[in-house]
Amino acid sequence: MTNPKDPSSPDDLNDEINRAMAEAEAAVTAMEGDADNDDPAADTATGLAAAVVELETELQATKDRWLRAVADLENYKKRVRREVDDAQVQAVQKLLPSFLPTMDNLERALEAAGPGASIDQLVRGIQMVRDEFMGALRKHNIEPVISVGVAFDPAVHDALQQVDSPDHAPGVVVREFERGYRMGERLLRPARVVIAGPGSTGAPPAGTTDSEA
Repeated sequence: MTNPKDPSSPDDLNDEINRAMAEAEAAVTAMEGDADNDDPAADTATGLAAAVVELETELQATKDRWLRAVADLENYKKRVRREVDDAQVQAVQKLLPSFLPTMDNLERALEAAGPGASIDQLVRGIQMVRDEFMGALRKHNIEPVISVGVAFDPAVHDALQQVDSPDHAPGVVVREFERGYRMGERLLRPARVVIAGPGSTGAPPAGTTDSEA
């Protein structure tokens, strides 16, 4: 008699084969169902594709915003340059008429300084032009910096040298090489001056003490 528990018996072996085949078929069927219903790989691929589309959309939107920003910046720069140019033209148009009479007087002075003109006539012509020019400057709130006879002020004076003077106290401006100008509280150009040296023996300017001078 054949032992039914003997795995080498033909009947038991056949049963084991049939059972294994049934389990394999069941497993395959289950796997196919899982693939149809919820495949992780397919879900991952679908999610990645959606993410790529979303990123491409965001990238295009960012690129569009960047291009608009660049265009806005270029337009702003052009507008600023145009406004600066317009402001310069307007400033010249506002300032120039004040100086045209000075040019007229200069031409008259040159005509008066022709053959036979005296030195006095030439000097008077130059003085007239200077006075006309200073008047034009004052119309625009431009005034000369006071220098000679006052204490040296580094805020408005540029000292070129020192000389001892019997008529000025040390530190007082003795001579003006180049006149300075200011517009209100703003210094346009410092005055270039010579100041009295430490060996100077003159009296200090009125309204100052020896220590200030």
